[in-house]
Amino acid sequence: MKRYFFKFFLLTGITFFFAISCAPPKLDPLSMQIKQEDQQQVVIPDACKSQYKSKIYRVAVVPFLNNTIYGEMTVRNSQIEGRADINRRQAGVAGVIVGPGAAGLGYAGASRTDIKYSGNVNTFMRQIAPKIGEFAQSAVENTIVNLGGVDVFTRSQMQNVLDEQNFQMNLADQNTVVKFGKLAGVDYIISGSVDYINARYIPQTKFKDTGNAWLNLTQAVAKSMTEGWNVTTEMTIQLIDVATGQVLVSKKVRGRELGGVQPAFNPELIISAAKKAMGESVTDIKSVFSEIFNARGYINQLRGGKYVALISIGKSDGIKPGDTVEAYQFAAIKDFMTGEVECYKSTISVNMIVTNQVNQNSAWVIIKGNESAKSRLKVGTLVERAPYEGQGLLDKLY
Repeated sequence: MKRYFFKFFLLTGITFFFAISCAPPKLDPLSMQIKQEDQQQVVIPDACKSQYKSKIYRVAVVPFLNNTIYGEMTVRNSQIEGRADINRRQAGVAGVIVGPGAAGLGYAGASRTDIKYSGNVNTFMRQIAPKIGEFAQSAVENTIVNLGGVDVFTRSQMQNVLDEQNFQMNLADQNTVVKFGKLAGVDYIISGSVDYINARYIPQTKFKDTGNAWLNLTQAVAKSMTEGWNVTTEMTIQLIDVATGQVLVSKKVRGRELGGVQPAFNPELIISAAKKAMGESVTDIKSVFSEIFNARGYINQLRGGKYVALISIGKSDGIKPGDTVEAYQFAAIKDFMTGEVECYKSTISVNMIVTNQVNQNSAWVIIKGNESAKSRLKVGTLVERAPYEGQGLLDKLY
């Protein structure tokens, strides 16, 4: 109980700190005047106008392959009612017991047990279908949907295509997956596999008071993060371009979660912890996929001497309060040798933070940066949501 109370206290304190320091800024934009410098408009070179075009990509996430040992399984349960008198004599040694997908401390040796028992023993079997591949598919789908700006092909739509075309999809065959993508009319296919689920038991140790508050705190944190069944997972996630059949992204993501402190191996607790670890690990694909499926717009209005800006992307594009937005300036540059005119894209060194004022197709941002950089911002300046980051420190620890 103390362990969980401490963990709750620690997480609550750290979460409160981050909530205070990282809360999105509040803003009343219409209270600010439009000044003369706010009315400047960008001139877009002909060679750069295509940069403003934005497309909603259609994406299908297919079921993931389950390459682990955790498939459908049968579990034996015993319910005992009555009384037993046990006389046990045993000799042996303590050591490490290793089983499929698990390892822990145990006891091996010879023994003799005399049992006098009266009562009822009810033993029954249960079927467990963890559906690891389907869970991985759902976790990735949710992450992609939350990015915004993407039309995700639903499972019912996917099944309709398979039924109508009488198509059998082999998830292990990339060519078959690409063929399905063309039949479905999607731009990208996201596929992958759950490569392993590993469970390792670390026994509980007695807490030792060091007499130092900080050392006691460190010891308590270490215990709360490691004792019990340590479940680790690894998944491979791929993004396939349907038009070319090329794999654009292939990324491995790893997760970790505790699956209970009791030494007895419980497959249901391990699977539950593994799913939580997998769900958290897919956060690591956000940094890559948010660059590919990026929300893109432009500045519609500036106020307060380029202190705030109204941008043309909002909730429908996945924009949320606290998001960071990047701004770009363009120049048409003529190649010295070929004479061809190309568009050069340069990042403007400002930090634009989305405020609490977010509408369906627009959002207000606060602009931070030096005056020289802010002076380059104009009505019509191209903006993009900055790539998201992966798992944070707390996610990896817990």
